[in-house]
Amino acid sequence: MDSTSADPVITWLILVYDRTATERFPLKRKWLRFNYERASEEEVREVLRLVWQRREDDLPTPDLELGERHVSISIDGSEFTDRRILEYRHLFDHVPDEKKLHTDEDRNRGFTSVSLPPMSYFEDEEGVSISQNQMFDAEAELEGGEGVISIRLDDPESILRCGPATPVRRELWTEADAELVAQLEAAYGHLSQSRWLRSRCAVSPVSEDECHAILPVHEDCLAVILPFRQLYSKDGIDDLFNRCCKLHNRHCPPEHPTHSWVKHYRERFNTILDEPVRLMNVDSDLSAKRWLDAFAYGARVVHATSKTDAPANDLKALLGSHPREMVVLGYHYVLRQLLSCTWMAIGVIHQNVDHWTKDLGWVGSSSLGGKDLFDA
Repeated sequence: MDSTSADPVITWLILVYDRTATERFPLKRKWLRFNYERASEEEVREVLRLVWQRREDDLPTPDLELGERHVSISIDGSEFTDRRILEYRHLFDHVPDEKKLHTDEDRNRGFTSVSLPPMSYFEDEEGVSISQNQMFDAEAELEGGEGVISIRLDDPESILRCGPATPVRRELWTEADAELVAQLEAAYGHLSQSRWLRSRCAVSPVSEDECHAILPVHEDCLAVILPFRQLYSKDGIDDLFNRCCKLHNRHCPPEHPTHSWVKHYRERFNTILDEPVRLMNVDSDLSAKRWLDAFAYGARVVHATSKTDAPANDLKALLGSHPREMVVLGYHYVLRQLLSCTWMAIGVIHQNVDHWTKDLGWVGSSSLGGKDLFDA
């Protein structure tokens, strides 16, 4: 389809791992430009929809003076281009000279770009898609020889390739241990499949005291509060994530890479709870754990009354120094961080415990979980 002056210029920056280069890092940059002439009308419509789509519930933006910038704060990933754009990669041409990415004829056209999440898509020197695992495995083989694999934090796929650990201290394993791990998996499964997690979560400050916001609805928030509280509460009958990580590492030998992996994410989980919330437009020394307690107990969501006045006072202080929408966004931000740590560890814990109980004959969980009880 021939382009018109109304069609925007669509560009795409891709990072390239060149196996043939002596210096492979930092990764090379490759600019692409969408070729309207090689695309059908249907393909053009779909590409434009993917790169320029705006949801019906997008936040309005305030009127700006010349030179002003407006920043919306989103923690749900909605600012990135839909990965289905990869189906149309063949319609983008490589522009070797970045200065020629835009021509004089483009001055009256709109501009937009493909924006995938960081570290989510790469290509090799031949323009073929390559994963992080493939890149860093290639580097590991250059240093350690054929068959060496890389293990990288925040990439569960890389650690799971190591396979399950041969366990120790079988005499300390009980059915209650198996049930505790099953409860962790059930809580994570509920949270990862919840409407809460799929909800938009973004705030757009309009002024110092006013914000536009799209946040999870009350009912969806209530549906995740108790599972999250089981994960992070320091009450001895909860603290589910910490207890399962310690339980795992009691039986996983220290020399197996999954031992240090689980230890790392347990420490990160606790650090998140202990430190102040790091979020744009938030200025508070309150720890993330107290932030969560301010909602659970200060707002009387979990209990009708609180044991102390501290949660209510913390909530009052937060609302007194920040717009309500930012306080709520901070709450969801902390929960998403905790869920991310849980996701990093849960696959490793499952792989090992599943091996210990199913392959090695250790006792497993026989109790019915909540989902088993309530589902038809």
